[in-house]
Amino acid sequence: MHQWFPDYPTRDADIVDYRPFTLDGCPVPFRGPAIDPQAAPERSFFTCLGAAQTYGCFVDRPYPDLLSDRLGLSALNLAVGGAGPGFYLQYPALIAAMNRGRFVVVQAMAARHEANSRFAADGYVEYLRDRVSGDSIDTVSAWSRVLEETPDDAPRLVAESQASWLESMRRLRAAITVPVVFLWFSQQKPAALAWPELRAEVGRRPTVELVHRMFGAFPQLVDAAMAKEAAAMCTAAINCVSERGAGAPLINRWTGKPIDPANYENRGVEYVALATGRNDYYPSPEMHEDAATALLGAVRGL
Repeated sequence: MHQWFPDYPTRDADIVDYRPFTLDGCPVPFRGPAIDPQAAPERSFFTCLGAAQTYGCFVDRPYPDLLSDRLGLSALNLAVGGAGPGFYLQYPALIAAMNRGRFVVVQAMAARHEANSRFAADGYVEYLRDRVSGDSIDTVSAWSRVLEETPDDAPRLVAESQASWLESMRRLRAAITVPVVFLWFSQQKPAALAWPELRAEVGRRPTVELVHRMFGAFPQLVDAAMAKEAAAMCTAAINCVSERGAGAPLINRWTGKPIDPANYENRGVEYVALATGRNDYYPSPEMHEDAATALLGAVRGL
């Protein structure tokens, strides 16, 4: 298993203090405020699962914190940037932790790193293992191989990954014994892959560009039918589609001024998110407010 995870506390140190902490039984650091779910009284907290959106990249107070304030319950934020639902099934300690809480919010996570007949899931955080070559590679590189080597296989492989995502969701839901709220948190409604149009561009446009078009907006490769089926597995389902505050400048917390993107050049693929000096990808503080408001009615009685 490829135990890679993004190092947001280092990348974003000039913007936000994420107060990272770890839990016994899992090496991945989560976002604070820290909670010891085994020491806390049962049902005294709720848990949020998801990717960078739930983690709250570039945001001082993500929706788990805002919801915590309104409910008077602590929030255990177990989000991991780039994670899929299968990530949590690898760590029984995390399942045990969330089952001590009041309820669990499961963000709709991406399907781009789910298994299919070409690739095996490898940690469920960004990487896939190529069944042909045997190497572990990031999802953009993996799907680039498909479009470059066997593009006509792409729709079938996407469908297989989508089916695998649904199975991961079923297994995760079955492992959680407390109420579960499914959260669609995105700037766009789920949309189906327009494969004929994309196939016509293969070989004519840069492969990486086509991969991102194939992925679609976050959560990548998750369409409306998948979201509907996953929502039906859960106690309640909430849709939060918002663009409020998108594209705001990133502010250096030490100086109070916008960051200088030049300070983050040539520091790796993770730092691309800082390349424009604006938050062009992750939910804004306003979007997190919208998510907390949307969730409040669904979870208040749980």
